[in-house]
Amino acid sequence: MSRPLTHNVFAVILVGGKGKRLRPLSTDKRPKAFLSVSRNRRTMFRATLDRIEKILPARNILVSANKAHLKLIKKDFPGLKRENLILEPVSRNTAPAVGLAALLLNRKYKDAVIVVIPSDQYILDEAAYAAAIKKGIRFAAGQDCLVILGLKPSYPATGFGYLKLNTKHAHKVAKFTEKPDLETARKFIKAGNYFWNAGIFIFRAESMLKAMSRHASGIFKLLMRIEKQGIKNVYKKFPDISIDYAVMEKAADIYCVKGAYRWRDIGNFEALKEVLLKEGRAFREKNGKVLKIL
Repeated sequence: MSRPLTHNVFAVILVGGKGKRLRPLSTDKRPKAFLSVSRNRRTMFRATLDRIEKILPARNILVSANKAHLKLIKKDFPGLKRENLILEPVSRNTAPAVGLAALLLNRKYKDAVIVVIPSDQYILDEAAYAAAIKKGIRFAAGQDCLVILGLKPSYPATGFGYLKLNTKHAHKVAKFTEKPDLETARKFIKAGNYFWNAGIFIFRAESMLKAMSRHASGIFKLLMRIEKQGIKNVYKKFPDISIDYAVMEKAADIYCVKGAYRWRDIGNFEALKEVLLKEGRAFREKNGKVLKIL
């Protein structure tokens, strides 16, 4: 557990979210990760990158994205090396993206530890955020398991996933529940052993590949064909499924590292407006939708 951060720890930033609930502000050409919501006018992708660079060097940061967004990525991350860029020919959700990153890193580094991070989160308390990720890295590096960051819920949210922790083992995840109704969410908060799924996953590359071979065999078999057939030919055959549904909800050795930072998932216009007002950003809206951030 006390293993220090080393050269074999990598962050994979996922830039695949289309932000359909934020249309027309978010578009296929400029998804929500490239919106600027903070007072310093950095995009959410750039803010994510800046947070991770305080933990890992740029050479250990990979970006997984659709090839259509290459120019936007390079604008925010001009120092990104070609070997650290995983370009998807088509969008296929997070399970194929995570599997491909695990495959590529496992080929180069047999002991690679991967931190998978969404690019469209609004994070407060960055020091606590970094501390939670470092704790998760040490946990995952020390054993064959999959780690997920959990946050103590502050209200009965119905738009988030929840992790039920095992009462006998403080860190083991007993059950996943995706977006419960209000009554269920209230019960979860009252129970006290439920945490929000913060969307950050940490694992050894070989542990994820092993879990995929058991629980997402279709994806795993396609991954094994990439070396001979190439990403371009194989990727379109992947199912459109999240890593949560494909692997995390089925695997046995899932552990939760609890974070103490505040987080906002900008998944709808209400959440977006709340963040913009907090950051002092002006915006134009119509019928409840933000049309432009000024």
